[in-house]
This record gives sequence, structure tokens and C-alpha cells, in this order.
Amino acid sequence: MPPRIGLAIAVAASLTVPALAGPTVAGTSPADDVRAGLAAIFDATDVNALWAAKVVSLDTGAVIFERNPRLLVMPASTMKVVTLAVAAERLGWDAHFSTRIEATGPLEDGVLRGDLIVAGDGDPTIGEREHTPRVLDDWAARLAALGVRRVEGRLIGDDDALPDQVLGAGWAWDDLAFGYATPLGALQYHESAAQVVITAGPRPGAPATMRLEPASSDLALTGEVVTTDPDTPAAVFSRRRPFSRTLEVTGTIPRTGRDYVRSVSIDNPTRVFVLAFRDALARAGITVAGEVADIDDLAEKPSAPRRLLHLHESPPLREIGVRLMKVSQNLIAETLMARVGLGSDVPDVDPVAAARGAYERTLATWGVPADQVIIADGSGLSRYDYVTVDALVAVLQRMAQPRRGPRPRQDRQHLERARPGRLRHDRVRRAAGLRLHRQQLQGARDGDRRGDRSRADGARDQGTRRLLRDARLTSVSAAAAP
Repeated sequence: MPPRIGLAIAVAASLTVPALAGPTVAGTSPADDVRAGLAAIFDATDVNALWAAKVVSLDTGAVIFERNPRLLVMPASTMKVVTLAVAAERLGWDAHFSTRIEATGPLEDGVLRGDLIVAGDGDPTIGEREHTPRVLDDWAARLAALGVRRVEGRLIGDDDALPDQVLGAGWAWDDLAFGYATPLGALQYHESAAQVVITAGPRPGAPATMRLEPASSDLALTGEVVTTDPDTPAAVFSRRRPFSRTLEVTGTIPRTGRDYVRSVSIDNPTRVFVLAFRDALARAGITVAGEVADIDDLAEKPSAPRRLLHLHESPPLREIGVRLMKVSQNLIAETLMARVGLGSDVPDVDPVAAARGAYERTLATWGVPADQVIIADGSGLSRYDYVTVDALVAVLQRMAQPRRGPRPRQDRQHLERARPGRLRHDRVRRAAGLRLHRQQLQGARDGDRRGDRSRADGARDQGTRRLLRDARLTSVSAAAAP
């Protein structure tokens, strides 16, 4: 007998009175239509799957639909809902990250006599993403304005605020080459990922050209991709062993006139950060005479004391949280988890271990029992994460509550930024690559790069469409049961 695959759905919705009470066809309400439609999906006997689902009104607390609400299942990327909620509760929506540029020697006649050091605490917003300011160029311009023309010593990345190259517990080895499984670090540039841009050759059978962006990714690109006919699908494979700089890319791409782009992880985020900063310094006319290095790789550590040249602060959590939720960015989730751990009321040498305890204590105050959540990482990429849909709904209900006090009221707005979720009688895809050829659920996000995408674009009947259109769905979660 083949193993059963499970899907969990948790929806907390702010429903208008007409959405719940207004009659539709034959005197039934949209809520009745939804219940019937969901029951037809989740109670089907021809699907070899185990379901856990719950739909609750945020306005009334009424349970519209539920199946197996206390079953522990893998939350996949909806673990990010828990992470953002706990981070907002413990850090506040105004929390930010800081990066310091420091020097170990004096500035004399345009020459910095000593090392130039960049020290961070995990800012995940520095990079070259669309609409992201060129932070490194701004830093270099500020140093040039101070009169720096040459750094006599080394350019060093100080990442000691967080453990080195942390990979989530339970992450699969075959995920680690991809841009959704980048290592956590105190210095992050371009979300610690690179893009392999592949351009087809002039004719079928010709080798394609490949390049890495950004150029400072510090990866050694190997392998060959061959051009095929325009009507053939792309088949590109990337491999990088853990803690190796060598990235092998092979496969085929059709000649369509468009580049093929694959997101990949990097090996050492700190080294990539300082390499990118060296390039920015060069663009500003500043040369670095010494080596570029991760502080952990140095036999001779930089001297103390250090002199602060510039302090950079990230956007607040309320803005960081938007990208986290909109594109399901795993690295941001892992960074927030570590930040929660650093400030935990019960500290630990490992901030991630401290964060797990902080999550559990925070969730307990929201009415989530300890036996309804097992936390391994902050993003949901881990196969060790388990939650119940009861727990997910409790988190959503907490974020929807009016908040008193000095902190801005951001919780519900962050969840409501998502587009309305919708159901489709099609298939479910999970992060682990599992597929159910029956029902598919659309979550509150579009850009999850790892195939943990739950997509939908229709409803089974007019009543379901009407209710889901009128409801402001705040979260949808997809997960697999063991």
C-alpha cells in the first residue's frame, strides 16, 4: 500500500456579514456552499491522502470548516506566519538590524593606516534586488567623502554576532545548492544567493553561455548546458556540495530568445559580502592593499580598539516582513528566528536553540499547547517542523487582535497584504516535491522559489467564489503529514 500524503490548510478570514448570512441559490448561504464544497474535496475517497484543515472567521470566531484540526503536520512555508508573529511580538515592528564600518588605524593623507572592518548582525536587506538601494555604493561614497582613498590594511568581514554558515536542522542535502537554502550569517549580501544566467547558443547543439550575477558570488562555475530546439522544455540541473565553492550546472535549454535564470546558494556569505564591498569601494576610487577575508579565516585578528566610520540601519521589521511574506523568503525567516534567539529571556550559546524555546513560550501565552508545535527552523524548509492547524489559526487570531500600547498596529495589515486565497480542483504541490493529483490550494504568496507553492485560480462553485472574494483571507498553509 503506498504511503499516504497529507495536506494541512489553515485559513483565518475576516468575513463580512453578507458573506456569512446572505442567501444565494436555493436559500443557502455562501458559508454553507463553502462547507459543502470543502467537504466534497477533503472527504473524497479516491485520494490517497490525509487532510488537516480549518477555516475560521476572525470577526465572529465561528468555525466554518475543519478536518483533523489537532493533527501534527509539516507546515512548509506557512511556518513563516509563526516566525513573523513571534518576531513582531518579541522584537516589535520597529526592530531593525545594524551594520558597522570600522577602522583599526588613523586616516592620514587619504590612507587608512590599518584594517577596514564591516561588522553585522544579520541585516537581510543589503543587496542588488529590484527596488533595493545600492547600499554598498552609498557606504563607499561616504568613506570617499571622509577622504579615504586607500586602505593600507585588510578588508575584513566580522560575522561573529551569529554562528557561522548555519543551515537549518532537517534541511535536505539536495536542497542546499539552491537559492532557497542559503546559509544564515551575520553578513548577508544579495540574500546570500546568486543567479546563474544561461543564454542559448546560436543553433541547436551549440553550447550555451553561462555567467553568475552578482559577479562577487565567489563560486567556481563548471559544467555545460546545450542548446535545443525552441519547442523543447528546459532541463537544467545544478549541483554544489556543502561547503564547496564549485557549482556544476548541466542540462539543456531551448533557443527562445530569452535567458534562463537559476537561483543558487553561495558557500560563504561573509566572504561574498566583503568581495562585493571591495568592488563598491573600487567604483568610488578607493583601493584596498590587503587581503579580503572572513574574520574567522584569519590567523591574526584585527587589533582593538576600532573606530566607527559609519553605522547603517536596516528598514524596520514592518517593511522586512512584507518581503518575507510576499515571496516566502527563507533566509529572512531564519534570520528573524536567530534574532529572536539572541534576545531570548532564556539565552543559549546557539541562538537558534534559544529561539525555539522563545517560540514555545510565546505561543503558550497565545493558547497554543506545547504538543501542537514542533519547531526546527523559522522558514518551514525543515522536515522536522510540525504544527496543527489549530495552532496556526491561534497565531492568526492573535495577529488580528487590536493591540494597545506604543507599538504600531501592523500585525493584521501584514497578513492582509496577501491576495485572496482560492481553491482549485487540480493538484497540490509541496516543498518535499510530493504531488496530489486532486486538489490545489492557493496561499497568500506567489514567489516561493522552491516549489513549496500552493497555487489556485478558481473555485468549484459560485457560492465559494463569492465567499472567498468577500473574505479578506489572512493566511493559507499547505503541509504534509508524516
